[in-house]
Amino acid sequence: MRWKWLACALALLPLASCAEAPRFDYYLLALSVAPAFCEDEPQRKRKFAQCRALSQPAFQSLPLTLHGLWPNRSDRRHPAYCRGETKAAFCRLPALRMPAETRVRLGRVMPGSADCLDRYQWAKHGSCSGLSEADYFAVSAALTERVNRALGPEIARHMGREVSLAVLREALAKADLALKDAVTFDCQTPRTPTPAKRRPMLREVRVYFERSPATGAPGRPLSYTQAGHRHYNSGCPGGKAYVDTPLD
Repeated sequence: MRWKWLACALALLPLASCAEAPRFDYYLLALSVAPAFCEDEPQRKRKFAQCRALSQPAFQSLPLTLHGLWPNRSDRRHPAYCRGETKAAFCRLPALRMPAETRVRLGRVMPGSADCLDRYQWAKHGSCSGLSEADYFAVSAALTERVNRALGPEIARHMGREVSLAVLREALAKADLALKDAVTFDCQTPRTPTPAKRRPMLREVRVYFERSPATGAPGRPLSYTQAGHRHYNSGCPGGKAYVDTPLD
């Protein structure tokens, strides 16, 4: 009988180890500015449901959309594909399991889920968090909503024009002080056939969070310097960012 018990225990051991999250140090919440995302290679992006559905009311109501919530390591050796998933077209990845209310909430903050971005983010990043699919996307949605409450109105107000990063940081300080030093701003010049659009645009807002030692979920906001970054400005000339508009 003893050998049978040992065989069962050895058979279960790989399953237990697969359920354990790999070591990582903090979370990075990546939020997209949709018009700038869709302006990059517009011929290709036009195939995306999230870009076809982009409108001024949608952008103004939620200027920052969820790209992903990534478990990261300080040594930059970030974990990925932790449950043995293979790279595949997004919509060929397994469907996700979550309550209907979480799916509705996720669909609002992550328009890319119409293109199966949620499946890809789970396979590559969420699978490394140690959280369930439902918990991972519930907290991703909640954090996206939090940052939009603090920063969204100021970004929407500057649609179609430049805004100083100092003004955006001031908005964070007034609305949610804990986020101010946890946020970095990423500007990129889109690859577009339209010459007037070839200018550095606010492409992503990135927010750092501690990993809760108790739950493994995102905890308090983490300073970008503690995440290994020297400055909150990534590629925005003169400390200013152009906020692209979905109107053109």
